[in-house]
Amino acid sequence: MDPHKLPPEVWEALCRRCGKCCAEKVDLDGTIYITKKMCRFLDTKTRQCTVYADRYRAEPDCLATMEGLPMMVFPADCPYTKGITAYEPPVEEWDDPAVDEAIRELLGDDAV
Repeated sequence: MDPHKLPPEVWEALCRRCGKCCAEKVDLDGTIYITKKMCRFLDTKTRQCTVYADRYRAEPDCLATMEGLPMMVFPADCPYTKGITAYEPPVEEWDDPAVDEAIRELLGDDAV
């Protein structure tokens, strides 16, 4: 699937509205982790961005899908990553106290 060949509304329709892309990510020694800390603009009940039309101004760290794909920050089950060879999704689950502590130091207790 080549997103450059799809109309924007078709590309947007691929989104499952899981909200995982709105979670803070942490790079620890080259490994990306998806934390439990969500963007302040994510409505956790609807899994929708409350400032979607203005998200890049409201949250400068918000990435467009075309920016996030090469950075490999979208989860393995994200429809946007399907068909991308060599895509290595971030880690969503781990059992490593050292990772927990590193994330906690960077983002606070609510991130782990």
